[in-house]
Amino acid sequence: MIKKIINSNYFYAFIALCCALWLFFFVSTPGVGSTRNSNQSNTSTVTKRATFTVPLQLQADVDKYYITGYPENVKVTIEGPAALVTATKNTQNFNLYLNLKDLSIGQHRVQIKESGLNSELTYSIKPKYVTVNIQQRETKKFAVDVDYNKEFLATGYETGKIDISPDTVTVTGAASEIEKINKVIVKPILPKGIKSTFDQEVLVQALDKNGKTVNVTLDPQTVHVKIPITIQSKQVTINLKQSGNSNNSNFTFESDVKSIRIFGTQDQMDAIDNSIDVPVDVSDVTGNTKKSIDLGDALGGKVAFTDPDSISVTINTGSSSSSSNNTNSSNGTNTSTNDSSTNNNSSSSNNDSTEDNNNSEE
Repeated sequence: MIKKIINSNYFYAFIALCCALWLFFFVSTPGVGSTRNSNQSNTSTVTKRATFTVPLQLQADVDKYYITGYPENVKVTIEGPAALVTATKNTQNFNLYLNLKDLSIGQHRVQIKESGLNSELTYSIKPKYVTVNIQQRETKKFAVDVDYNKEFLATGYETGKIDISPDTVTVTGAASEIEKINKVIVKPILPKGIKSTFDQEVLVQALDKNGKTVNVTLDPQTVHVKIPITIQSKQVTINLKQSGNSNNSNFTFESDVKSIRIFGTQDQMDAIDNSIDVPVDVSDVTGNTKKSIDLGDALGGKVAFTDPDSISVTINTGSSSSSSNNTNSSNGTNTSTNDSSTNNNSSSSNNDSTEDNNNSEE
C-alpha cells in the first residue's frame, strides 16, 4: 500500500508543496540573505555625531562700524548619516554668522545662524547667542614709546639711543576707545645684569591714563626694539696713598703696576682725570711687607670695575729709630779711626824725640 501511495500523483504534489514552503521561509527569514546586501543596509542606517570649531563670520559694514564682544570661533555639533557627517567635518562647506546689518550703534544680543548645512543633518551651536557692541569706527596713528627697567643693567653699564622699527603704529577701534588712549608703548623685559645690546620683537600696548589696556586693534602688533648697552672706560695712572691709623708716618709704597683701566658710566669717567688715588691701609703694618690691594674695594663707588682688579704693593716702614742706630754706628767707626790716628801721631812724635836724643849724645 505504501508503494501505491508513493507512486501516486498526490504524493509528488505534496512533496513539491513542502519544498516550495521551505524555500519561501528560507529566503524571507532576517539575516539569511547575502552578506553584501546586509552590510549595505546597515551602512545606510548608521548615524554619527561630531563636534568641531568653526570661524564666526559677521554680516555688517565693518568699514564704518567697529564691533566687539563676539568670539572669533564657535563650536558646532552635527549629527546624521555617518558618511555625511564625516564629509561635512572635513570640508566645512557651511557658514556660521551674525547678521548685524540692520542693527544700530550700541549693545545687542544676537543669535548665531547657519547656512549651507545639509538638511539630513541636525546641529547645535555653542554659544547660541552672543552680545555684541557696535560703535563708530575710527583709525589713528600713534608714536611708540619704550618703557624698561634700568635697574636690570649690570653695574656701570648704560643704554644708548634706542631704535624702534617701525616707530609708529596704526590704532583702530571704537571712537570712544580711541579717546581713552594716553600712550602706545612697548615694555621690553631686560635680563637681570644685562651687559650686551638688547635686540628683540616686543608686543605693542595701548594704555589709558591709569595704565590699563585699551580695547583697540594695533597694526602692527609688535615692533623691533634695539637698545644699545655699553660701558665707558679709560686708562689712568695710580697714586698710592696711605690710609688707616698708624704711629709711623714714614711709609713708602711701591708697585709694578703704574696704570690701570677703569670702567663705569660716562659721569664716573668725567669725574676722574688722568690719575686716580688708591688708598693703602697701613693700620696693621708693623714692618716691611707686601699687600694685595683689591681695587674694587679700594676705589669704592668711583668706578664699576678695573683691569686688573687687584695689584700687589710693597710697603716700606722707613723706621726713624733704625736710621738713628745706623748713624750712630757710622759715627763710632769714624771716632775709632780718629783715635787710631792720634796714637799713630804720638808714636811718631816719640820716635822723633828718640832721634833727637841720639843726635845729642853724639
